[in-house]
Amino acid sequence: MIGIQVRRHLRSVALIAVVMVAAVVAAIYILSQERLASPFATSYEINAEFSSVAGVAPGLGEPVNVSGVQVGQIAGWSTRNGVGVLHLRIDPAKLRRVYANGWAVVVPNSPLKDMQVNLYPGRPPARALQSGDTIGIGQTTSPIDSDDLLAALDGDTRTWFVTLLSGLGQGTKGRNADLNALFRALGPTTEQARQLGDALAARRRQVARLVHNLATLTRAAGAKDHEIGTVVESSNAVLGALAGQDAALRASTAQLPGTLRTLRTTLGHTTAFANELGPTLDALTPTARRLAPTLRDSRALFQGGGLLPVEQIKPFVNAVLPVARELPPAIRALGAGTPPLTKAFGTLEQFTNELVYNPGGRNQGFLYWLPWFGHNINSTFSTSDANGSVVRGLVLASCTSLSANPVLTPLITTLLGQPGLCSP
Repeated sequence: MIGIQVRRHLRSVALIAVVMVAAVVAAIYILSQERLASPFATSYEINAEFSSVAGVAPGLGEPVNVSGVQVGQIAGWSTRNGVGVLHLRIDPAKLRRVYANGWAVVVPNSPLKDMQVNLYPGRPPARALQSGDTIGIGQTTSPIDSDDLLAALDGDTRTWFVTLLSGLGQGTKGRNADLNALFRALGPTTEQARQLGDALAARRRQVARLVHNLATLTRAAGAKDHEIGTVVESSNAVLGALAGQDAALRASTAQLPGTLRTLRTTLGHTTAFANELGPTLDALTPTARRLAPTLRDSRALFQGGGLLPVEQIKPFVNAVLPVARELPPAIRALGAGTPPLTKAFGTLEQFTNELVYNPGGRNQGFLYWLPWFGHNINSTFSTSDANGSVVRGLVLASCTSLSANPVLTPLITTLLGQPGLCSP
């Protein structure tokens, strides 16, 4: 009978089951978002004393961070001997122990003063804290509110500080674009700071690798103690032999400065020689290329030398000797006449250079003006009579200039028979 009723209402039963499952899932999700502690989760609790716990609201999931990583949350707060005590619930999977030399700082997580605790867990050889132990107030720091800061100042300082903040507000008013540009310009600096941090982290890994390699080398050397002993004994023998030659070493060392100075001078000369060697070798390159054909031609020359009439060489030399005896006086005379001849040709060269030089511009040089000079000379001496060429010319003068010159007036009177050219 019951089975028949169930089959009759199977659809309704299935719908009720789905609703119940959805309700359970929703309840679990809501409780997890409300940070309900799981009864199966393991944790331990550390207390921390602070001079002020203003802004801390337990139960809202305010985190406890170690180096920026959340390791727990603030579970509650209380007071003890006039100071605030925060109960920090720590996840042992993220932070196994907190030591007695650890310290804690309450800092705001946002401008709305959502607080969080930055925890430094400490390290051995300090004692590890047990669940329920307390970090004393001497090892904690609380944030200072702006009103507390102003209240701690005297009247004049408070007035000056408020004026400073007002001036800062007036100075930045309407400068939103400039501030945005400033913050954008900080981007490359932040990127470079990140690269610097990466480089430091890489160096830290390199130092760890160096320590590991040094340990490996030390273990390998420990397994070769006999060989190392042999090396030490051989080194001792070598050093002993060197110690027996200390006088010779001292003398060699005393001669070393002079040797170094000589070597430095030699290297300086060698540098000059090397600088000249390159152009010299470049100049000898064509000669070296022509050397092989020259040697081949020389072979033909030597082969043809065997065909010379050897019996006629002696009469030829006897005939040339008288002429050769006259060569020294002729060479001396030629040497005496060469300097004046060289000077004359030098003067002729300078004259020729001056004659053909064309500086350009409006001054065209002598070769340009010589034809004009010849044309003018031809025009000047083109008229002649029985006595020869007549030089033509034209003199232009005004009556005023002639009358004003006391030297020309008597000459004109003598030549023309009148006191002046301009007399009526």
